Amino acid sequence: MGRINIIKRIKTDRRWKMVSIPRKRNGNYDWKALPAGRYYIEWYAGGKRKRQAAGQTVAQALEVARRKRHQIERRALGIPGYKNDEEEFQRQPLHVAVRRYLDVVEGLKRPNTFRKYRTELERFLGFFSGKATAHSITPNDLNEFMVYLKNEKRLGNNSVIQTMVIIAQFMRKQGRPGLTRKIDLPQKVVTLPEDYSDKELRGFFGVCNPWEEVLYYTFLLTGFREQEVVHLFWEDVKFSLNMIQVKAKPHLGFYPKRSEEREVPAHNHLMSLLRKHPRVEGVSLVFPSPRGHRELHMLDKCKAAARRAELDESRFTLRKFRSTYATRMLQAGFDVRTVQHWMGHKSLETTMRYLAPAKEVHAKLDQMDIAGMLDQ
Repeated sequence: MGRINIIKRIKTDRRWKMVSIPRKRNGNYDWKALPAGRYYIEWYAGGKRKRQAAGQTVAQALEVARRKRHQIERRALGIPGYKNDEEEFQRQPLHVAVRRYLDVVEGLKRPNTFRKYRTELERFLGFFSGKATAHSITPNDLNEFMVYLKNEKRLGNNSVIQTMVIIAQFMRKQGRPGLTRKIDLPQKVVTLPEDYSDKELRGFFGVCNPWEEVLYYTFLLTGFREQEVVHLFWEDVKFSLNMIQVKAKPHLGFYPKRSEEREVPAHNHLMSLLRKHPRVEGVSLVFPSPRGHRELHMLDKCKAAARRAELDESRFTLRKFRSTYATRMLQAGFDVRTVQHWMGHKSLETTMRYLAPAKEVHAKLDQMDIAGMLDQ
């Protein structure tokens, strides 16, 4: 009979790793030997290793293992109604396939990534509710789904492409690799990064209260993403070194993008503001909500400040502070690879998009002798 192993996904040396559960001297599992993580079961079928999410508690893992063991034993005994693994896999209902895939994604991906996958796959499931299985979906069906996303959901080309990437990964796990290569993806739109002008920043910070001033200067002078500021702890602020760190907070379900922690040098003005910034007793967060929890309304407060300054609130987003930081750092003469590290970008190409042309180019253009050019 097939053996069912219980393993656990834990973080070691800044990376995730699947490890076996240690055993005590008496041969029993030592469930308390490993740090917090998520359980999986592992077995072999047809010479191939297979895994399945098994929950976050020991009881859940043992129950999933028990059910899988009984299922394998029934197949081995030839009990009617039990197909081989491949046949059963192909015949599972679409909603079951999506649920099982999301169970794995939840265990392996960051919470924000999981929420994105869940949103897109639930929309996918709603559109294909009439399809019995993933194996009944054709390339033409996927083309119709993209038309639905553009015309009914009003998604732009880039959003449609991101959705189809998630669908492609799901279909590959269902034994349909290469299916999305047969569809007509829309053309990717490469947009120019937007940044704030000096006038906009003066007007915005001119109406901010002290708490808002420190918050939005943190965005402007670090280039941090929204969730990186939301999960900023006082211990991440190194006043003696003028450095601010982006670190994982596993107990809050926060991990930096691609699970890469980093350290960014901070401007003296920001460090001065942070030194004066009041701390909430018993709260580690630098910018907690009024009740001491994570502040989830930073964008709303940003737009409210823009309205008070009589600025166009539609132009004010948290991401634009990040774009402004990247543009200003490059204009100040910092090399691209340094800014790439500070921004936490995966590729150098992403950082180079912020290499905006010099502002004085218009003055030089105005000095050109147009009449002389026309006379030639």
